Amino acid sequence: MRQQGYVRVAAMGLGMVMGLGVLAACGGAEREDTASALDEAQVRSVLPDAPSMPGWKTAKKVSAGALDSTFTRSTICPNKGNKGCEASLFLGSASYESDAGDAHASLWMVAYEDEKAAEAGYDVLWKDMARKTGRKNADLGPVGEERNARRGPLGYSDDAEAITGQIRVGTAILWLSADARDNDGLDGGFVQDIAALFAERARQAQNGEDPSAGLDDVRG
Repeated sequence: MRQQGYVRVAAMGLGMVMGLGVLAACGGAEREDTASALDEAQVRSVLPDAPSMPGWKTAKKVSAGALDSTFTRSTICPNKGNKGCEASLFLGSASYESDAGDAHASLWMVAYEDEKAAEAGYDVLWKDMARKTGRKNADLGPVGEERNARRGPLGYSDDAEAITGQIRVGTAILWLSADARDNDGLDGGFVQDIAALFAERARQAQNGEDPSAGLDDVRG
């Protein structure tokens, strides 16, 4: 659902809420899943904090918890039998606003038991999200093992558009939704920067590291 104001984001119902697994798929050998499952504390740590996002401020504090309630599962996975949420463990979310107040970004993630479960849920969840977002494809950059994004009008502005994207990184699926006061701002690369930041922090957590990546580390 979209919040009011010229800078807001939306995706999958309540606002939906990724880790770069190392793939061993060389020379015809069977792929080995090496990305680890994330616990609740790790999910919380993947969501960027204020120091990692210079030029941004927190609009909604980081939250994380078990993905075990009927309501939450039906919101994240609004399919019959909550398909797409099989073997899901934890949900995390946060949102941010630029210091200038002219851009907004929201991030969500679901951590799964293993890489196979996250991979199985990816297409199911994107199919649902794509129906609710813009019709034009968008580019998140080379992040994660799988990624998709759509761009479309905000609905209450003649000029601004939003980009909503989904990324799979190892055992997690990540979402981001972002918009700016005008499309020049949205084209400024900040969406790709935030996607890269989110994916890198998920990769770090799945490698057993404390997520430390900031926007300055991922900007080209």
